[in-house]
Amino acid sequence: MQPDLRRIRRDLSLRVGVFVAAVLLAFALAVDAVVSHARRQLQRRQLQQLAATAAAELPLLRHEHEERDHAGPAGEGHHGAEGHHGDNARPGALDFPLAGGRLSAESVEADQRILWFNAQLELLQEAGEYRPAVAELPPSSARERSQWLPLGDGLALWQPVPLRRAEAGAPRVLGYVAVALADQASARELGRLRRGLLIGGLVASVVAFAGGRRLVAASLEPTRRQVDQLIRFTADASHELRHPLTAIRAQIGSLRHRGALQGLPPAVAGTLAQIDQTSDRMARLLDDLLLLSRSDRTLADAPPQATFPLEELVDDLIQLHHSEAEAAGVRLVSAIEGPLPLPLPVRGRPERLWRLLENLLANALRFSPPAGIVSVGLARQGRMAQLWVDDQGPGIPPDQRRLAFERFWQADASRSGADHHGLGLAIADAIAREHGGRLQVLDAPGGGCRLLLELPLLS
Repeated sequence: MQPDLRRIRRDLSLRVGVFVAAVLLAFALAVDAVVSHARRQLQRRQLQQLAATAAAELPLLRHEHEERDHAGPAGEGHHGAEGHHGDNARPGALDFPLAGGRLSAESVEADQRILWFNAQLELLQEAGEYRPAVAELPPSSARERSQWLPLGDGLALWQPVPLRRAEAGAPRVLGYVAVALADQASARELGRLRRGLLIGGLVASVVAFAGGRRLVAASLEPTRRQVDQLIRFTADASHELRHPLTAIRAQIGSLRHRGALQGLPPAVAGTLAQIDQTSDRMARLLDDLLLLSRSDRTLADAPPQATFPLEELVDDLIQLHHSEAEAAGVRLVSAIEGPLPLPLPVRGRPERLWRLLENLLANALRFSPPAGIVSVGLARQGRMAQLWVDDQGPGIPPDQRRLAFERFWQADASRSGADHHGLGLAIADAIAREHGGRLQVLDAPGGGCRLLLELPLLS
């Protein structure tokens, strides 16, 4: 059969586009992962630097806090960390309250927050305009070590500030600092990067698909020309070879009609008979080749010509080939159980579909054993008509079924014959495709081979 170069071009172009899209997607994911990781590392380094700076200020803040306490009522304004949650806050939660610290605004960025605590977890001072989401305070057993506190819209670092010289019985830490950094700006930048990667990937995929179509079309052009030349050569050769074969058969037929073969020696008469039979087989082979070449050249341009009931065509075919089946010792039966629920109207060329069905039936009769049964069935499946021909022959192995519709393909010797050139199923498949149908090779229920034809119905 002629390769469908348009479908091949479309499939190859689609595969190129999918491949490029997959490569771009992997690239985009890798870039996103690398940039996200780099930003997380940068955020952590910023928090560590901020925590170190805040820890250096803790002794001075603690000293000032102790002086306010000794000054009297002026120090009553201090409050513990838990006092900043209010009545509705969760106990043990760190919500980084904004209480208007004394540090200047330019000392802390707007997306940062710093809290200083003494050893008793009393809030000494805070700075920054960032209002992060609530983060859980570290448990008492883990407050003596640095740890990261994930926030809903950022990241925080809890860090104890150890005493330089710990006295006996005195706390081991001078206090604690908690620093937080918002990631809204980083998230916005990542969002812009991801949108850019997405838009760039889509544009690149479209360009790759369009460019792939042009490249595939250019690469398939020599193949298309070779296929067209081969089809034209097959058609021309078949047409030219028919003339000498027709002349040979005409001469032998003329001799037989005049009775000139009666007086010839038996050997000469037998040779002429063999020449006549061979010429007849070659003429039928050339007719098949010519039909296939015409199907290849007009498959997309041959509109159906008539509307007719498929069941009548099948019934006529069975009645016509009953005598042929009996001569071969095979019983030909109809597997149509009762009347069909609805007519099966198809649109096409009856003579071509007749040729298709004849090839299917001839294939089944040829390979059925003596006293075997060949059954022809017809059914409606949705908007498709299904016609099948079952034989009781050796069948076709599953690994060879895809080759059954190739030209000149033949199975083993059990499915071959002197008059079998391997074109019958190829012609049937070409006619089925011409009518928008499909031909398949399956296993028959009772063993053997089933040839299943599906044709679209008009209603």
